[in-house]
Amino acid sequence: MANRGTLPPLDVLETWPKPNYINPENQTAQLMGIEITLCSITTIVTVLRLYSRGALTKSIGPDDWLMAGALVCAIGLTIANCLAPQWGWGVHLYDFNPVWLVPARKLAIATELLFLPCVALTKLSILIFYRRVFSSKTFRYFIYGGIAYVIGYTISGICIVLLQAIPLQAYWDKSIEGKFIDGQCAFVIYGILNCLSDLYVFFLPIKEVWAIQLPKRQRISLVLVFALGSIVCVAGIVRIYYLWVVFSPTNWDFTYDGGPLYIATAIEGELGILCASLPALKPLIHRYVPGLLGSSHRSRPSGVSPSYRLSSFDGDRRRDARRIAGSGLNSMKITSITGPTMLDNDSEENILPTKGFSGVKWNIENDSNNGRRGNIGQDTIEKKVEIEVSVEKRPDESDPDLERNSSISSSATTPRRI
Repeated sequence: MANRGTLPPLDVLETWPKPNYINPENQTAQLMGIEITLCSITTIVTVLRLYSRGALTKSIGPDDWLMAGALVCAIGLTIANCLAPQWGWGVHLYDFNPVWLVPARKLAIATELLFLPCVALTKLSILIFYRRVFSSKTFRYFIYGGIAYVIGYTISGICIVLLQAIPLQAYWDKSIEGKFIDGQCAFVIYGILNCLSDLYVFFLPIKEVWAIQLPKRQRISLVLVFALGSIVCVAGIVRIYYLWVVFSPTNWDFTYDGGPLYIATAIEGELGILCASLPALKPLIHRYVPGLLGSSHRSRPSGVSPSYRLSSFDGDRRRDARRIAGSGLNSMKITSITGPTMLDNDSEENILPTKGFSGVKWNIENDSNNGRRGNIGQDTIEKKVEIEVSVEKRPDESDPDLERNSSISSSATTPRRI
C-alpha cells in the first residue's frame, strides 16, 4: 500500500461507479459502536482493577502500572480509530476523496505506533504478574525469555512503521520521491510474531497450574482462568488476515477493507487488557457482591476487622497448647501461615490454592526473640498473619499432659476473638 498510491489501473477504473464524496457508503457506525463500547468497558475494568489492588488488597505493583500504561495507549488507539472514517477509512476507494490522502495516511501511522506499545505493555504486565505468583526458578527463566521476546519484536515493529518509507514523509506526500518496503510482508510477519506471543503468554502457566494438587475439576477451572486471554489470539488471527488483504498490491478497495482492520486492531489491543484485568476484580467482588462467585464469606459491617480461626489450634488444639505451654510462656507471638481457603483472603493470587497444603507453619517467639520454631508444609503460595495469643486454662478443662508440662495461670485474661 505504501508505494502504489490510490489510483488503480485503467481496466479497474472502468468498472468503478461515479464517486460519491458527499454521503458515501461507509462503516462508521460499526467501527465507532464497537470501538467506543469496548474501550469504555476496558477502561472501567482497568480502573476497578487499580482500585482493587491499591485500596482493597494494598498489593499494587509494577504489573498494574504497566497495564495502566497499556490502557492509555488503548484509549489513544480508540480515538485514532474513531477518526479513521472521517478521512476515508471504511469508505470504498472509488468514493475516496483525494484530499483525504494525507490525513488518512498520517492517521494510519499514529494507529500503528499506538497499537504496538499497547499490546506489548499488556503482555509485559501479565509476565510480571506471573513472576510475582510463581516461585519456580525454571519457570522464571521462561518468563524472562518471554519478556525479551516481547520487547524485541515490539522494537522491530516500531522500526517497520518508521522505515516503511524513506523518508517517512513520502508515505503521505506523493510529491516526495522515496523508497518503500514490502508492507504486506513486513506487517504480516509482525502480526504472526505478535500472535505467537499471545499464545506463549496466555498458555505459559498452564503446566504450573496443572501441577497443583487439586481435584481435576478445580484444576480445569484454574486452567480456563489463565487461558481466558486465548480469545485474544482469535482477534490476532483475524487482524493478520486483514493485514494481508489491505496490503495486497492487487486490492483496489483497501480503504474499505481498512475498516475491519481498524476494528480487529482495537479488539486485539483492548481485549488483552480486559482479559488480563478481570481476575484481579475478585477482591472487589468479594467485598461488594460476595454471593456472585459463590463466596462463603459472611458479610460484616464496614470498618470491622475480620475474625480468623487460628488453624493450628483448630487442627489439634491440645497438641498445640502443649507446644505453647512447654515454652514456659503465657503470652507470645505466633506467626501462622495457612492456606488461602482457611483465611478471608481477598488477594487475586487466591486463584492459586496452596500447593500440597498439609499443615501449618508456625513460629513462636518470646520477648527476647529466643522462641522455638516449627515448620510444617511445603513450598506454597501463602498468606502470613501475625497475631498475639494469650493462653488460659479454663476451670472446666482438665488435661494431664498440660498439667505435667507446665502450669498455666488461672487468672489469665478473658479470651479474645482473633
